[in-house]
Amino acid sequence: MVAGLWRPASSTSAHFSEQQVADAKSDVCAAALIARQAVAKNMHLINPDPENPIGQLAVAANARLSLTGGAAYLRGRLADSPAAPSDVTAAASGMAAALEHLNVSYLVGQPNSEHEQLGRDLDSRIAEMGQLCQ
Repeated sequence: MVAGLWRPASSTSAHFSEQQVADAKSDVCAAALIARQAVAKNMHLINPDPENPIGQLAVAANARLSLTGGAAYLRGRLADSPAAPSDVTAAASGMAAALEHLNVSYLVGQPNSEHEQLGRDLDSRIAEMGQLCQ
């Protein structure tokens, strides 16, 4: 019965000041924006020499690196922002997971239809972060 008496706090406001919560939210939102920008920039690079297969591999590697780097950066900022509101934390974790899922899909060579679905999921996660970070 003792275990039933102990309950963790359900809200970040119980442990952090309003300013700490606002700062943490701002930090996580900024990290999500940077991750999104990195992915957007690198997922749309074009091989300057389409005849060069090494260039195509470099473009693909940059795209995959942006997915991995964006997810890792976002998760790192989340870890360093314990005062972030739970809705922002959940959305940012979902965005990081979507980045990782898309990256692994590319790495294992899943079909384009799978990439497209994962891309739509990532887009919805990014939109959710955008709504929370306004």
